[in-house]
Amino acid sequence: MMDSLLTKWCFMLCLILIADCNDLFELSAVVPRYAKLGETVVLKCNHTVVENQLYKVQWTKSGDKLFQYIRGRVPPYINHTIPGAKLDWGQTKPSELALMDVQHDASGQYACTVTTESPIYSKTSESHDLTVIKIQNTDPTIEIFKEVFNVGDILDATCTSGPSKPVPEITWLVNGRKPPDTYMKPIVKALLDSASAMRLTFPVSDKLGAEVQLTCLSTIPGFLNHKADFHDYADYRSSSIIVSVAAKSEPVTAGCGKEFISIVVFAATAAAVAAATFQT
Repeated sequence: MMDSLLTKWCFMLCLILIADCNDLFELSAVVPRYAKLGETVVLKCNHTVVENQLYKVQWTKSGDKLFQYIRGRVPPYINHTIPGAKLDWGQTKPSELALMDVQHDASGQYACTVTTESPIYSKTSESHDLTVIKIQNTDPTIEIFKEVFNVGDILDATCTSGPSKPVPEITWLVNGRKPPDTYMKPIVKALLDSASAMRLTFPVSDKLGAEVQLTCLSTIPGFLNHKADFHDYADYRSSSIIVSVAAKSEPVTAGCGKEFISIVVFAATAAAVAAATFQT
């Protein structure tokens, strides 16, 4: 009975100590979401530990050790293998890790762990994704079979992106607005390795106006919102074309028909009178 009670008290004490340790300092990792191939990126381990209480800062990628700073050690840094990148010693600091000439293998989840000297306690930040991208070098290409449509026609267009890694996402805009998803369908093209293609089909309406602007966005990440501009994307390319909607032809109304008949009757009567006069 006493052993059981003691165990419960020890367990509660451990929980209290853990909670207190969690409040010892704040910690967060700052990792850019995207980096361009060959760039230098700086990962920051932000914490509130005072310098004389800091014992160690460690970086991991997908759980594997990358880099350690240990205060008081000579030299203070332990450099593990960094797949897809080289360490930039000129920018690296105890709480900042600078990776230069990043390649696709550098993509992954990064986190940092901070250890205090007294009390001895370690805390790990949340993991953050870093994706290294090879950006597109061309604007997307729009294919369409005609540029003048009648109301009720089916508009059919295809947009193909330039090559990139990862492949970009395509979004269509019609007069600056994203149409319903049912109007857009990804397509598979032969010989498309690192590009993507999207088909746009919808019935033409006179509500679109006499001219319709079709815009193809090819972006990483995918479409964010209508307020976002190219600065909000890691990779952004676009192309636009204008198509025309022919005006409706006006049908002959009933009123015009009656007027036409009246004119014909009047002309026939006048001709008959003229003929009778000529005979007399």
